[in-house]
Amino acid sequence: MSAPDRLAILRQAVREHPGPWTTRTVQTLYKTHGHNAPHRKTARDDLALLARQGLLLCRDERDCRSYWLNTWQEAAR
Repeated sequence: MSAPDRLAILRQAVREHPGPWTTRTVQTLYKTHGHNAPHRKTARDDLALLARQGLLLCRDERDCRSYWLNTWQEAAR
């Protein structure tokens, strides 16, 4: 599965289920969509990318263990 395909799946899932999103939940999501080897780093990097893009917010600031849908950003669309 390509990175754009993977991120599209994650973006859609985040909009349908606002959170919490962790590396484990992302790995499970990718497995259900046929991504055979979703490494923790891949899941963590994808969550961090969506946070940088403004779609997600980190709720545990120290280690950023969970992410949630940024409802302010969604309301602006």
